[in-house]
Amino acid sequence: MRLLNTLFRSAGAALTLAWVASGAALADSTGVSSNQIKIGVISSMTGPAASFGTSNLAGAILAFEEANAAGGVHGRSIAWSSEDDESSPPKGIAAFKKLTDSEKVFAIFGPSTSSIVAALVPSIKQSTVPVMISIASTPAASDTLIPNLFRVSTLNDRLQGAAIADYVTDTLKATRIAIVRQSDEYGKRGVESIQARLKGKSGLQITEEVFNVTDTDFTSQILRVRAADPEVLIVYAIHGPAAVVTRQARQLGVKAKILGSNASSSRSYPATVGNAAAGTQNIITLNELPESNEPKMAEFRAKFEKRFSEYARQGRPEGSDVLAYGGALTFLEGLKRAGPNLTREGFVKALESLKNFETGLTLPTTLSAQSHEGNKSARILEVQPDLSRKLLPIVIKTE
Repeated sequence: MRLLNTLFRSAGAALTLAWVASGAALADSTGVSSNQIKIGVISSMTGPAASFGTSNLAGAILAFEEANAAGGVHGRSIAWSSEDDESSPPKGIAAFKKLTDSEKVFAIFGPSTSSIVAALVPSIKQSTVPVMISIASTPAASDTLIPNLFRVSTLNDRLQGAAIADYVTDTLKATRIAIVRQSDEYGKRGVESIQARLKGKSGLQITEEVFNVTDTDFTSQILRVRAADPEVLIVYAIHGPAAVVTRQARQLGVKAKILGSNASSSRSYPATVGNAAAGTQNIITLNELPESNEPKMAEFRAKFEKRFSEYARQGRPEGSDVLAYGGALTFLEGLKRAGPNLTREGFVKALESLKNFETGLTLPTTLSAQSHEGNKSARILEVQPDLSRKLLPIVIKTE
């Protein structure tokens, strides 16, 4: 009893003990056979977040197929079962339950959507199944350390919000700031972080407007923004509504520098917005843009376009495709480091050993027993006058 009391004074030890108490066995090899590792993939394949869900699954498939073609991981092939959460939290919970209880998967890659991840947090906490997300950015996944939940590739909205706030005030030197955000988990949590960071800075005038993700007309919000005469307009939204907000803002005479969140950094954004996109910026969590001719990105793009020709006709790969593929490579690295005697505990410890792991496509991943947030930095991209996109020589690091 004295030993237990001592251990529980440490938050990390308490979390570990809670995980073990919930049923995690030190030699839990559920989903692992002599020749196969069974992985569950949860993605929003349909519904409003389908662009991110299709990326999540495509990135996983491409990486897993490549691993299998190279002989698998320690002689085991990767098999996967995919579930569509339909961009619906209740469907996401049902998908998680099916994969863990019925399919008996070893680990889960995804979900791809913040609202789904937030809804799944209680289920993940009660489970022993390792979960890795690489697109969804809700801080709900990391408000407290969850021993079996990891995020890589993307930047969580708390950190992203802080990075945006610092960039707007420290680099752009803005004092009048307007924010337009979507009303769901993604927009709410990101802008809460922006506002919290800005509160620590003096002499600022801040305006905030909210819309629903299914809205198509933002005139009333933009007119109130225009009346505030901001120097910078932050648009915290997925790329569809963000493009319309940007276009309507320019049409209605908003002169501010427009800065978008990571989810709006789509390759199609400049073409959708038109000439009004020139000069707009986005925070982004990639090492290179998807259209880059840098060798590693060009190689990935060629493989992606060959494997997913239908998506290629839609102008992909997108940034989310790269995030998912980079996340899946990190997932595979964890499996490799866990060794041939694969267990869930061994996989978790292997992921926690990653230090500045490079995919060449996403920003470096560092994980530890104290932090399961793999990325804490971002880049800035800017749309050029010819509507091409360019990564600026800026790396924003935040805590």
